[in-house]
Amino acid sequence: MGLLYPRLLAGQTKPLHEEYRHLAITDLMGRAATAHDSAVYVATGGDRVSETRLRELRDLVVDLAKESGFPNESNRELRAAFDLRLAAALHSEMRLVPAEAASGDVWAFLALVLLPDVAYWRYPMPPGDRVLATDLTRHVFGRMWWRAQLVHSPGDSDPYAALNILGEAAFDQIYARRKALGNSPHLVKAILRVWNELDLRGLDERDALRDFLKRLLRLTPFVLFEALSDQSLDGELRRAARETVSALLSTTSLTADERQTRIDAVFGGSAEGDARTGSTGATPAPHGEVSPVQPPSAQVDRISPDEPAPGGAEGIGQSAGGTTPYNVYGGQGFGDPFELGLRERAEAIAAVVAAEGPVQAVRVYRIISRLAGIPLDDVTVGILVSATKYAVRTKLIEAESEIGQADYLRTTLRLPGQPACVLRTRGPRDLDEIPGRELVTAVRSVQAEDLVQDHDLLAERVSLLLRDEKPTERFKEILVEALERYGL
Repeated sequence: MGLLYPRLLAGQTKPLHEEYRHLAITDLMGRAATAHDSAVYVATGGDRVSETRLRELRDLVVDLAKESGFPNESNRELRAAFDLRLAAALHSEMRLVPAEAASGDVWAFLALVLLPDVAYWRYPMPPGDRVLATDLTRHVFGRMWWRAQLVHSPGDSDPYAALNILGEAAFDQIYARRKALGNSPHLVKAILRVWNELDLRGLDERDALRDFLKRLLRLTPFVLFEALSDQSLDGELRRAARETVSALLSTTSLTADERQTRIDAVFGGSAEGDARTGSTGATPAPHGEVSPVQPPSAQVDRISPDEPAPGGAEGIGQSAGGTTPYNVYGGQGFGDPFELGLRERAEAIAAVVAAEGPVQAVRVYRIISRLAGIPLDDVTVGILVSATKYAVRTKLIEAESEIGQADYLRTTLRLPGQPACVLRTRGPRDLDEIPGRELVTAVRSVQAEDLVQDHDLLAERVSLLLRDEKPTERFKEILVEALERYGL
C-alpha cells in the first residue's frame, strides 16, 4: 500500500512562493521543515508518511543535489544529471501511488516546506508552476517522479535506464500529449525503446520526434496500443518512425536511392519485427548461483579499485596460520525492508557488514531478506542498493566494486577501518559471496609455499586453504575471474 503525503493547499502556496523567491538558498535551508500548520492529508487508504521518513527523503535529495554543486550555483549539465538521479530516487523511495502523485498539493508541500532550498536552487527565481504544481509537467519534483513512473521497468537490471534516452524537452513532448500517449507506461516505454534504436545523426531529432508523435496521435482512434504485445507495438512504432524519417528526407535534395540508403542507416538494418528491449544479454547463472542482476548505477558511490593489491602489506588481515574462521552475523532480523526507512535499511546493512565485513553485497542482501522471510527479487535488490548508496554517502560503510560497472551485487562492503581483505575459511558463504581480493590473497598464500602452474591443482589447494570441499568448475571460473581482475 502506498504512503499518504502532506498536502499544502493553494491558499498557502502563493504567499510562500512570493516570499521564498527573493530569499538566498542559505536562508531557505533554515525554512525547511517536515510539517506545516496548514498541511492536510486526504482521507483515503494508506498510511501517513512518518516524520522520520520525510527527514530521510530530505537528506537523500539534498545529498543528490550536493553532487551537482548545491548550494552553490550549478551549470546545465550538472542540473540535468541531478534531475535523472532525482527521478529514480523519488520514485523508488517515496512509495507513492499514481493517484497520490497526481495531486499538485503533494508536490507543493515538497517544494515549499520539505525542500524549498533545493527547489529554488534548481530553478532560481522560478515561475510559479515550478513550485506551486499548477502544471505537473513543469514542477521541479513532480515532473521527475512522473518521468520515472512512465519508464520504470521493475524486471530490468536498471529499472530507470530509459530516463537517459530522451532529454527533458523531448520527454515533455510525449508528456504534453498525455491524454492520448503520455498516460500509458506501456506505450511510453515502447516509444523510448524504438527511439533508442534509431541513428538520427544529420536529422533534427526534435522535429523528427514531433512528427513521429503526430503520426501516433493519428493512429490512436484506430489502434489500441495497450492491447498490443511489446513485439507488435514496437513494430507499429517502427513503421511510424520510418514514415517520419522518409517525410523529413523528402524535403532534402537527396535522390531516391540516397534517401533509401539514409533510411536504412537510421534503422540500422533491424527487422520490422525485431523487438529489442534493452536487455543486458547476461547469460543465466548456473543452478544454485545468483544471476548477475545489475541494479542502479553505483559509480559515484564506490571507493577507488586502485587500492593496495591483496598481496601487499596494507589492507590485509589474516592469522599467522593462514586463514581465520569466518565470522557469521548472528543477530536478530531487521524486519521487512519495505517497511523500514532509508536510514534503517542502511543501518541494517551496516550491522551485517560489521559482523562479516569485508563482505559481498549479495550476501548482505540475502541475509537481510532471509531474516525477513521474503525473496531477494529485483525490487528488493533495488531498495537495498539505494540503502547501500545512502550508507556509503553517510560514511556508515565503504564499498568497492569488484568489476567496475553497475553490478552492486558483486560489490565488497566494509566498515571504515576494516581491512580491504581478510583471508578466511569459506564458512557458510556461497561461491559468489567470496570477495575477489580474498581469493587472490589465498592464491598468493598457496604460491608462496610451493609455486603451482597447473590451474586445477591450484584450485584444489586454494579450496583446501579455505577449508572447502573439492573445487567445482564454478569455483574455478570464479577464481579465474578474480585473478583477471586483480592479478598476482
